[in-house]
Amino acid sequence: MSFSGRPTTLIDQPIANDGFWPDLDVAEFQRGYRLPAEYLVELLVDGITLAMGEINLDLCRRQLRWQALGIDTLATADLVLLPRRELMVLSYKRAVYCRAKSYLLAQFVTVVRRESAENLAKEAPDTAAAFLAFSQQAVRLIQGRSRITAELL
Repeated sequence: MSFSGRPTTLIDQPIANDGFWPDLDVAEFQRGYRLPAEYLVELLVDGITLAMGEINLDLCRRQLRWQALGIDTLATADLVLLPRRELMVLSYKRAVYCRAKSYLLAQFVTVVRRESAENLAKEAPDTAAAFLAFSQQAVRLIQGRSRITAELL
């Protein structure tokens, strides 16, 4: 239930991916990342779809390397070729869902305009930035990179 008193209704709506990366689902996103009930399903789908596209671009090179090894889809990859398959699937979903939550939290102020509905945890820029950082950490894990990288300029 949200602060508005509206119960959060889980919306079972799959979001098809590109065939390599796992499909996503609005209900899974709602359960795991607790978006406020005020968000319309269209806004949730839009946030997840945009985040999915960005993450897929970020992971394009990794996908090509795995496909060169004979992996057709991440979720069904042979454990001999990809022993940490489940971790990669979970990390992919975390990357997408955290990126989507970051976008959606940044829009919360436009979703609920009443002063009585103000909630700093939902609206604070630091909260959106934290979820964007969680997304980047998951992307880096899938890419095989550490959380921090230094480069000689």
